[in-house]
Order: sequence, then structure tokens, then C-alpha cells
Amino acid sequence: MCFIFTPQTSAEISFSTKSLIATQKKTESTTNYLFNRIRAQSYSELTENCSIEIEYELFPSLIDSASDITTISIKNTKTRIYRITDLNRTLPGTPDSSSTSKQWQVEQNLDRAFVRLQSGNLEYLLGRQAVSFGGALISPTDVFAPVSFKALDQEFRAGVDAVRIIGAFGETTEIEGGIVAGKQLLPENSGAYLRTHFLEGKTDLTPMMAVFQNNQMLGLTLQTEMDKVGLVFDGAMVLQRDSAEESGDEGSKYWTPWTIGFNLNWNEKLFTMLEIHQNPMGTANPKRFLSNASSSIYKVFPVTLLGRDYLLPSLNYQISPLWSLSSYAFINLNDRSTLTTSGLEWNMSEDWLLSGSFVMATGKKTEMLIQKESEFGDSPDSFQLILKHYR
Repeated sequence: MCFIFTPQTSAEISFSTKSLIATQKKTESTTNYLFNRIRAQSYSELTENCSIEIEYELFPSLIDSASDITTISIKNTKTRIYRITDLNRTLPGTPDSSSTSKQWQVEQNLDRAFVRLQSGNLEYLLGRQAVSFGGALISPTDVFAPVSFKALDQEFRAGVDAVRIIGAFGETTEIEGGIVAGKQLLPENSGAYLRTHFLEGKTDLTPMMAVFQNNQMLGLTLQTEMDKVGLVFDGAMVLQRDSAEESGDEGSKYWTPWTIGFNLNWNEKLFTMLEIHQNPMGTANPKRFLSNASSSIYKVFPVTLLGRDYLLPSLNYQISPLWSLSSYAFINLNDRSTLTTSGLEWNMSEDWLLSGSFVMATGKKTEMLIQKESEFGDSPDSFQLILKHYR
């Protein structure tokens, strides 16, 4: 059996670190914090057809205002829904957040722990692993482990507890099915999916179906190329199953979110993309953002944005082999607010990267706590300096 160590067993251990110094300017104050990620990754090949991967993270951080300590949580709350059980997010000994003095905290995350088995043209993956769908920046089909656009650390997708089977049939066709387990392995907390991936000429197609927490979804991801322009489409039809207590919620129980994107490589240095996103679960009225976000669809479907219509432009420019510039923005077309991130990265050496980025928001500021005037207007401007090391 593959779980028995043999003389052919080989193991690799690697580490990566990321340090971020940031300052956020709000209307009445400025908040500073230091965030670190220490990630250990291990890979063990037990036999030719069996391997184990384990990855564990620590997130030490320091913030100068305890009242804001919850705002620097590493992953958004929806990234750990599909786990049977989990380690305590915060390590023991973290100071009481009710204090107003400078605070530190240490978060932990067992992010990967799975076995990979190969048998003929079938691959089996059992345990905590990354499961992702879609090809757009905001993908409506990515129902199990979404990445929040506000998350500090988006480099690694949060792992979920799953059993997956992937089968390759020919050179261009793949079928994948899986069960994703939620808290205490209860059916109402879990999900399952089936998808196929195939190539038709220059068009990449991935239709899929999924069930998640008693809800159903049909989805399609399409990627193709028209002359020099690349096209990405992600769309879903979601059937929301409300319980009796939730039957009073307003709005249709059928939702059809979608994203369409166009990208162009202008030359060897410049790459641009423009995505259009439609979020029917949101509302076009900023004064209803908060009340609408408390509706049941926001609890069961990975909705991050509050409005309905968005433009998402982005660009990457390779200044030189060691220097690169990137910029992307979320533009809410309903309230005209924006959130823009622009950064410069320097590849200092083979194992070291240094980058700096500005996050700037525009839009109407909130005057009453019970309602927002715009989606991004209250987001603080910030500067981030990031040092990464891989070994």
C-alpha cells in the first residue's frame, strides 16, 4: 500500500516568507500595521504513484490600534467554510482586543494536507487542498474557496477539505468530480461538483454543475482568442433554496451572475485586460448596500461586492527583466466609486522580491452609520511595502 514508507521515499521541504508594512489613512485617523506570513511546505513521494503534501502558515502581525485588529484578518471569513474541523484561527496568548494600546496577534492555518494517488488515467486527491474554478478575476462559478479582493494575502488560495477524482480522456478532454466537506461533515454544510474540460479548436470550454449548502448551480467558463484579443467568460445560474425562516427575503431565488473579459498583449512588455461584471445579488442603490448584504444569498454564495454593475481594468508592464509595474481597479458603475491598486515590483535576486503598492479609493463618504453612500468611498487609502523570500 502506498501509505507504507519504502526505500524509494523522497521528501522535500521548502519555506517562504512575506513581510508587509502598511499604513491606512482614514478620515479621522491613520492606522499602521506590520504583517508577516511564514509558510512551510512539504512534499513526500511515497511511491511512484503516491505522494503527500502538507503546508502550514503562521501570520504574526502588529497593529497600533486594537479597535482595528479585526480588519487585518488574513483570510476573509468565507474562505474557511468548507472544512470539517480546523485549528483555532488565533494562537493562545493574543492580547484582549478590547484594549486600546498597540496590539499583536498570531494567526495560524493548516492550509494543505492531502494525499495524491495516480492509477492509470485517473488521479485521486484526498484531504485539504486548493479547489478553484473559473478564469476571470471575479468568477461566479468559484463557489467553494473565493478570494476576497480585500484580503491581505492572496498569493495562496485557501484550502478546503475535499475528495476529488480527475480523469484524462484523450489529449484535450478532462472530467473531474468532487465532494467538498463542511463543518462536522453535515450535508447542509457541504457540497459537491462535476465538471468537464475540453478544447474545441482555439476555444477552451469548462461546463460544470455544483450543489453547495442545499443550493444548486450550473456554470460555464469559456476562454478563446479572436485574432490578438483574448476572451474570457464566466457565468452561472444559481438556484437558491431558502429555509422557511428565510422565505421572507426579497428578490428572485434564481440568480445569473456573469463576467466577461477582454485581454490584449500589446507587445512583449505590455498586457492589458478589461472585465465587465454583473452581480444580480447586489443592489444599484448605495443606501441599501448594508441591508441587502444581510440577505440569505450573501450567506450561502460567495458574494463579495455590494453593487450590481462593475468595470475591472488592469494592466501589467514589464519595465525590465527585474522591474515590473501593475495596476488594477474595481469601478462600481452604480455609484461611481472606485478602488485602485498600483504597484511596482523588483526582483532583487533569485529568491527575493520587493514591491510597493498604493491602494486609493474614491466615492462618497458615509455620513450615517446605518447606511453607505458608496461602496468604496469609506475604504481607507493605504501604502504597502512587501518583502518576499522563497527557499
